[in-house]
Amino acid sequence: MKKYKPAVVLWTLLFTASALSRVFSAEPKNTPPVIRVLIEEDQKLVRLEAGGPYRIELLPSLKTVQKGKKLPATPVSPTPQGIRLGTEEWAAQGIRIEPEEDRTLVLDQTRFRGSLQIMKDKNQSLYAVNRLDIESYLYGVLQHEVAHWWPMEALMAQAIAARTYALYQSQVSRGAEFDVKSTTHSQVYGGSNVERYRAKKAVDRTHGLVLTYQGKLFPAYFHATCAGQTAGAKELWKIDVPPLAGGVRCGYCRISPHFFWEAKVPLAEIEEKLNVNGRGLGQLLSIEEITQTPSSRVGSLRLTGTSGEAVVAAKDFRIWVGGDRMRSTNFTVKINDDVAEFHGKGWGHGVGLCQWGTLGQAMLGRRHEEILKFYYPGSEIKDYGS
Repeated sequence: MKKYKPAVVLWTLLFTASALSRVFSAEPKNTPPVIRVLIEEDQKLVRLEAGGPYRIELLPSLKTVQKGKKLPATPVSPTPQGIRLGTEEWAAQGIRIEPEEDRTLVLDQTRFRGSLQIMKDKNQSLYAVNRLDIESYLYGVLQHEVAHWWPMEALMAQAIAARTYALYQSQVSRGAEFDVKSTTHSQVYGGSNVERYRAKKAVDRTHGLVLTYQGKLFPAYFHATCAGQTAGAKELWKIDVPPLAGGVRCGYCRISPHFFWEAKVPLAEIEEKLNVNGRGLGQLLSIEEITQTPSSRVGSLRLTGTSGEAVVAAKDFRIWVGGDRMRSTNFTVKINDDVAEFHGKGWGHGVGLCQWGTLGQAMLGRRHEEILKFYYPGSEIKDYGS
């Protein structure tokens, strides 16, 4: 047996004790908060699958009614008495499926982390909510919001903004059935099918980091392209928080393919949208811009038709016509024969972080902390555990 000098033995014991002390005295990492994402709504039939061990609970009782090693793709539908899974029917508001292993649940061919709840609404249709921790949720968000090949500092800035927005929404929606939607109504989420290595790396590198003002979360809005000037939140919503108050001048998004846009919309289509939204004016004769916002976007429009006229907010008009066609409220409009021709700049509501501006700043070597403080003046980056 090899003999060791007393000094070496003593040093080894001290090192081992110190290492063990660090292990056992270290504070556990903060458990990520849970986020509830509405992933399906107004459905008469969905297909549920589990690729590993699972259990099914009834809602709201949480009584376990089924377990198994795997669940093949099985139809779920509402019934007058409750809800049906395959041939089984239960008198319940809905079901929750809890997997033993992550990323084994599939709903309508999309794979999800966490658990799934499928519930029946008052119209006898189904809606589904994905419950998972905020970090796993962001894995499925980032790739949809920005390109995974963008510079890491841009991805990290987006991760912090998206985390902040989602956690703020979870605070203000505690009494609701879900916190965020999986669409542009909140921020786009595609489950675990869309996860990309670099996007996940950005989420991991910023684990737990959020934006705060005076120690509180705020809705860290973001959009694709501001086209030179971001908007203040009060231009669109009843939100008054200094980091979103006045907007900032941004010269970094000129590289965006969405800096300029054009759209031609048939007047008949606009007339139909006005009718659907209770503003029927007959045959449309003119569209005039009558007010501007502080960020030089259109504030309101006067629409004149054969049966009257109406003043509508430009932000509402854009939603009616379609946000992918009318990409922003920074536009001019003229009527040519039976078509409204729009010429505009930017894409999105314009509030908060400009994503293509973030790319521009990252390409110039700016770090994510600088980028976030630029778009959210006065904000601080903190860990949500604090």
